[in-house]
Amino acid sequence: MGATLSVKEVNGATPGTPNTITTMIMCTKDVYNPGTSYPIPIIAGQTTRSYWKSIYLNADTTPDGTINNIKFYCDGDLTGWTGITCYVGTTDTYTQVTGTEGETGDDSTVATNNITSYTASSPLSVSGSITNPNTGKISDYVVIQVDVDGDSAEITSHEETFTWRYDET
Repeated sequence: MGATLSVKEVNGATPGTPNTITTMIMCTKDVYNPGTSYPIPIIAGQTTRSYWKSIYLNADTTPDGTINNIKFYCDGDLTGWTGITCYVGTTDTYTQVTGTEGETGDDSTVATNNITSYTASSPLSVSGSITNPNTGKISDYVVIQVDVDGDSAEITSHEETFTWRYDET
């Protein structure tokens, strides 16, 4: 039987205790699950940013053998996203997000690639592996940030599914 995996989000300076993601909400505070608090403001003539999110793949139970060859991607078409661009990147080192709380996040130096570039046929490679009998953090951090273009005639977003793929041998 294969391992049970989850996706974890970390926040804070150290980072703090990881939270299991069911829905990731982009906002302007370094917090897990803000609900509708700390939305990304739309300001004419400006680009505002979310605080970036640092997430990783986690083994909740031990794999039968090894988990590796980790990939991350979207469907390549953020249909319904107008005036919003989603960026992604990977890093082996956690860095706490910075910005002006409630207003805008600073531009991430990691999340620099448009996520629509990564699809099932051309996914983002994510370093990391874990072997039996270990559990815990498997992958490097995947860092995600969204930019909102205040000059766009329309700003719309919706739920989007991001996919993790890996080998378990």
